[in-house]
Amino acid sequence: MEFYHLKSFVTVAKTQNLTKAAKQLYTTPPAVSAHIKALEQELDVILFERSSKGMRLTAQGVALQEKAEATLNSANEFLACATHLDLSQTGKLTIGINLSARALRCDELLKQLHSANSLVSLELSPSSSSEILNHIDTGLLDGGYVFGLSGEEFESVFIANRKITTVLPKAWSDEQSDELSLLMQRPWISVGNNCPFDVALHERLPMAKISHISSFDELTRLDLVARNHGVSFVDESEVENLPEGVNRTQLLDFELPLYFVVSKNRLNEPLIKGLLSEVEKLY
Repeated sequence: MEFYHLKSFVTVAKTQNLTKAAKQLYTTPPAVSAHIKALEQELDVILFERSSKGMRLTAQGVALQEKAEATLNSANEFLACATHLDLSQTGKLTIGINLSARALRCDELLKQLHSANSLVSLELSPSSSSEILNHIDTGLLDGGYVFGLSGEEFESVFIANRKITTVLPKAWSDEQSDELSLLMQRPWISVGNNCPFDVALHERLPMAKISHISSFDELTRLDLVARNHGVSFVDESEVENLPEGVNRTQLLDFELPLYFVVSKNRLNEPLIKGLLSEVEKLY
């Protein structure tokens, strides 16, 4: 039995809807459905009655929901306890970042943390929003920056609405004057892992061609764009110093809310409290 199978079961039980559950879990409805089916097969019970109106717990599902929630809470408490013991000895905080350290002003955060506690150190771990949430939930990260609202198990601090823009190879824009046709016909470098950037791309250009190359690191995507591998979304702060051979178009510009997130199960830990306090001061 997998931990994420139980998590999908509990989330669907609460939302009674695969799509809503998938959004909270930062995954897709088919993935959540597969988790439920795998759990049903392993337990040899039917957990939900499926209909056009949604997902309703069966009698067996109702009987198992409380046990599943207790199991998840126990596992989260165990991870939080283990992480707390390590942090109390080392004074180290590992933070997930979904933009460049410069864009997120991580140097200022480090200075504030060091001023408040000279023994604390900060490790930055670049990743996508969905992966950052997963790693916070499992205790691999102490906190992180993510786009969009998170689930109920997270404590979120709103940072800002970030403007997202489009970058493309200069050679391509020189060849074709119709930007919309260019953006529809040329390959896009995605972030992957169901990132909000990719979700926004599908909403704005449903027929967009996705490249076989993806990267959650914005500087890497800019370098790939400069080398004519594809078009990409980036945070507007990155266009201040675009690499040679890269152009910007504002045709698809949009905004995404940026949050700093920690696990609610760890809010009583001194270092987590201090971290949130410094984040709120900085932004």
